[in-house]
Amino acid sequence: MRSGSSRRPWWAIGFLTLGSLWMLLVGCLFLTGYWATVTVTDGAGAGFCDVVWEDPSGRRLSGESDCHDEPPGSRFEVRVSGWPDAGEPTLTGTYVGMGLAVGLPPSILGGGRLVQLAWRRRLRSAPELETRTALEGFGRALEDPRTATAMRQARRRAWALAGLGAVGIGGVVVAFSVDIGADDELRRTGVTTVGTVEWVEPDSKWSDGAASVRFTAGGSTESRDVTLGGFAADYVAGDVVDVWYDPADPDRFIIDDALYGPDWTGWVLVPALVLALLAPFGFVRLTRSQDMSRLLDSRSWARVRVDVTDLQDRLRFTTVDGSDWRTGRYWLWLPHWAGHDPTGAAEDELAWWVSDGATAVFSPDPGRVLVLARRR
Repeated sequence: MRSGSSRRPWWAIGFLTLGSLWMLLVGCLFLTGYWATVTVTDGAGAGFCDVVWEDPSGRRLSGESDCHDEPPGSRFEVRVSGWPDAGEPTLTGTYVGMGLAVGLPPSILGGGRLVQLAWRRRLRSAPELETRTALEGFGRALEDPRTATAMRQARRRAWALAGLGAVGIGGVVVAFSVDIGADDELRRTGVTTVGTVEWVEPDSKWSDGAASVRFTAGGSTESRDVTLGGFAADYVAGDVVDVWYDPADPDRFIIDDALYGPDWTGWVLVPALVLALLAPFGFVRLTRSQDMSRLLDSRSWARVRVDVTDLQDRLRFTTVDGSDWRTGRYWLWLPHWAGHDPTGAAEDELAWWVSDGATAVFSPDPGRVLVLARRR
């Protein structure tokens, strides 16, 4: 039977290629550019400034650069990008941030997977391991109805975790999209004025971060409260701020570069962020379930005597030949293993396993629980 593992490196190669190409593109933008000192002419807000500068030939150019909201007249050094997007001034830190934040994760994920697969192939080439993992019994392990049921349960748990993570990511995207759309509409159709910050409540575990701003709207000067979240740290009482407000409802307003959004998006965003954190763990569980399915579908169960040690967040299996096998970290649950001592002491017992020399599935009973481990 042809194993699906031969196709598995392709996604890793794709991730590594995409990450590397992105970092190469950002590197080209930086290396083909030139240094320039820009002068701020106006603040566009949201971390950008309108600037002017001279290129190496002495031509005077203007454009928009990322900045730290420096006031007009400020000067700072930037790197003006070259090919393929010539003429855009950018802070050096932005190049590093764009390159690492976008390119590094897929490069690490893809490169790590390729290293892991190379290590597993090297282990499988050892002849002594091939003899120790000789097949016993008849038929494939996955043909056992108890094993097939346990495998389906493991796969359902992985999909449930990944599904919750996907829902969370979708909620985050929706909440931010609504906030950005509402903020753009308020700034486009609202009235602009100047206000004074009267007090600030910092963003903390028990507070969303807010401020009271006094400004004039419709001929009436009043103090109104605005939720700022993390932006609250940028203000102190007495600050003079720009205000955008809805003339039909002045309580709908925002200040400076803070992001305006409907109140309900905050209630959606917090649980959505929590659920979104489950996505990586769901992906890991799906990968593990695929590895287990591949092994169980290609080999038979064999009896093995192992020492099982509980390491709190994972299990360690030591086989009679002295090989050390470790499970991954079980973030949500640690699978029960019959006979293992929760104090961490090793327990010698006779178990079942399926192994290809680099990866193994252990089980105290082929129909009760399946535990994936990798040889260290």
